[in-house]
Amino acid sequence: MIVKFWFSPSHINIAFHAGNNTQEKILENRKNSLEMGYTLKNLAYLNQIHGSSIIRANKGGLLGDGDGILIDKKGIVGMIMVADCNPILLFNRKRQVLIMLHAGRVGIERGIVLEGLRVFKEQYQSCIENIFVYVGPSIRVCCYEVGEEVFRDESLLKGKVIKGNKIYLDLLAVLKEQFQQEGVQDKNITISPHCTCCSLEFFSYRRDKHCGRFGLFATL
Repeated sequence: MIVKFWFSPSHINIAFHAGNNTQEKILENRKNSLEMGYTLKNLAYLNQIHGSSIIRANKGGLLGDGDGILIDKKGIVGMIMVADCNPILLFNRKRQVLIMLHAGRVGIERGIVLEGLRVFKEQYQSCIENIFVYVGPSIRVCCYEVGEEVFRDESLLKGKVIKGNKIYLDLLAVLKEQFQQEGVQDKNITISPHCTCCSLEFFSYRRDKHCGRFGLFATL
């Protein structure tokens, strides 16, 4: 068994809380984003709050407040919604467990990625060398201008980039540092080359503000 993951069509909104689509249209978009063989009853999702809570999905439906979905059995499809934040998939092929993360600046600062790796190690006795990482399209340093106050928490300092009189945040640099510190091997990390803010193919909150959300879907 291997993990399967895919993205919803980049300009189809799958979020009730964002964009200007009706609930009926969102449900239709979610249904159309699922691979053959799965229905909305299989779909597990969150009320994402930019925190560090990871919830185990025993069935489809709303899991509650959190920013991580853990799946360790077949028949469940997880969904993470983003529009600049990093959609991250962690997978242990040996233990057959996957964790999906909604990891924006605040979530990374609060330790959502480190929490995902901790869950693997403590709850599933996972060896770090067996963990594979995928980071999807997200806002990149080229477009992520921030203020100095962002770096009051030292956890983001690795991503501080100064160009002229402007400051930018490189969240990928922060993520890579966290993965390296936890022992995740570079060969086990894949990162999408796409910046959501640069590319009009994706929803981007930084670029458009009142926009929808595209999604990362994954299942065993």
